[in-house]
Amino acid sequence: MASLSSMVQKQLKNEVPEAVLVQCPEADRLLIENVLRLAQTELTVLNLASTTVAVEGRKITLKCALTGPTPAVSLSSMRSLQAYSPARVLEVKAVLADGSMLLVIDISDATTRISTSELEIVRITKKRRLMDRLFNTV
Repeated sequence: MASLSSMVQKQLKNEVPEAVLVQCPEADRLLIENVLRLAQTELTVLNLASTTVAVEGRKITLKCALTGPTPAVSLSSMRSLQAYSPARVLEVKAVLADGSMLLVIDISDATTRISTSELEIVRITKKRRLMDRLFNTV
């Protein structure tokens, strides 16, 4: 997974246009900027200047056009974007709309409470038990 620090080390200049950021709620701008920068690193065909922002209740939807003759989005790229902030990045998908391929990212706003499922709790519990066994037997 690409990180923001690796982008800086590679000296990638993928600034998010100010016109995009002013559409975002103030409390969410930094997260949105970082997610879009990471998306640009993962998908070089992403056109950040085309990004639209829609705020609906507690959900922020980002739509970015993919450019080029054969735009594609890999599952690993979408997973990397979601893994950046799994509590806030709700969904990442590629959508064909009006003949254009779009990357759509749904983000929960800063006021949304973080929820978890039983499956996630079971994973954490099992991982903790495994770590306890490893460190207690040494």
